[in-house]
Amino acid sequence: MTTPQTVRPAAAELVQWYRMETATTGSSAEVFIYGGIGSWYGVDATQFVADLADLDVQEIQLRVNSPGGSVYDGVAIMNALKRHKAKVVASVDGLAASAASFIIMAADEIQMGPGAEVMIHDAWSYAGGNAEQLIDEAAHLDRISNSIAGLYASRAGGTSEEWRDAMKAESWYSAEEAVTAGLADSITGSKSEGTVDAFTEVARFQHAGRTKAPAPWMPPGPHPANRAAPSPVSAVVQEAADWLNTTKSRAGLPPGTEKLAATLANEPHTPDAPQPASNTTEEKGPDDMSATVIKGLREQIGIPAEASLTDSEILAALAEALAEQAEPVAPVVAAPAAGTVVLDEAAYQDLQAKAAEGSAARKEQLAAARTNLVEDAVNDGRIPPARREHWVNALESDPGMEATLAGMAKGLVPLAPAGYTGGVDESSAEDTTYSKIFNTPKES
Repeated sequence: MTTPQTVRPAAAELVQWYRMETATTGSSAEVFIYGGIGSWYGVDATQFVADLADLDVQEIQLRVNSPGGSVYDGVAIMNALKRHKAKVVASVDGLAASAASFIIMAADEIQMGPGAEVMIHDAWSYAGGNAEQLIDEAAHLDRISNSIAGLYASRAGGTSEEWRDAMKAESWYSAEEAVTAGLADSITGSKSEGTVDAFTEVARFQHAGRTKAPAPWMPPGPHPANRAAPSPVSAVVQEAADWLNTTKSRAGLPPGTEKLAATLANEPHTPDAPQPASNTTEEKGPDDMSATVIKGLREQIGIPAEASLTDSEILAALAEALAEQAEPVAPVVAAPAAGTVVLDEAAYQDLQAKAAEGSAARKEQLAAARTNLVEDAVNDGRIPPARREHWVNALESDPGMEATLAGMAKGLVPLAPAGYTGGVDESSAEDTTYSKIFNTPKES
């Protein structure tokens, strides 16, 4: 790398906690985060992200020596680094604490300088207000901390819950411990340019550096890069266990496999033994199948105890047995209870259609009967013709009205005109009409 060129000078009125330098060749750049992160300490992440986007390079060397700062500025910087086309190699030169600890999670490779440290802790803030406002702020911090714990878990292994517990304890990791925990990949480089003691902000943390802090939490098992892939034997045994569990949940265990299923459920395979952290890649051999599993497989497959078979031959016999047992199992249909009639779908649908037709016919029959009852009542002089519709509706809403209608005396309503038979409409003279109605001439 030749003499560095500053991409953009620091603003005179603000503290510049970062700087970016490119090589004259333009193929790589160094990005330094040296100081507290965010507008509280000087410029905010907006300017950082804009300057980063201007870097048209193939590789970025991210150098970090920071006590952290704004959570959201840190998240924005982390995501901007992830989006950048360049390969990002992060080097912790002194301290990557708080927000700086998850900014480096964006790198393709994380290196720890000798004597460098990483610190993780729960998010915190200054707040004031009433009880409800403070409760909301606490929930907000809890949500942020859970999200950050997920970042560590994605990089280093373990669960988000385990990393959250480590954050609550404010965990400090030395360079070696950071590599062992999976927070970094290797220890490299010369003596760090900065030290933990250079930051007065460290005093606000629970512990003043790794030497003052207890041993940090470590995720179970070896570093993700050093975890061996499952051996062929373990994979086959696990596959057998998965197949048996699926078969059991679907239609019950096939005959003769209960003991094998129990053996596999109790000990599906021999877990990988924890491996010490290392910066070099070692070739790992396959795990040995446990004696318990081998004995259970031989018994269920029918291999005599005295027979001498290789692992490959045992696996071949297992595959053959599984293939035989995988044949479709006829579903067990329970016999219907006494008095129950079983219909197929077509017959059931036909029965429903006929029932609907019968119901419609019955409704028409009842409507016709009500109409006939009302007509009989009109013809008998029990009700006037103008009340037909009223009585039809009354009988439909209350069948008990049938008895009321039947109890009415016949002839209550005249069926023929009485007295003058000519009808009032036969005379057009007013006097004549009056005399027809009242039997007396109309007085003038």
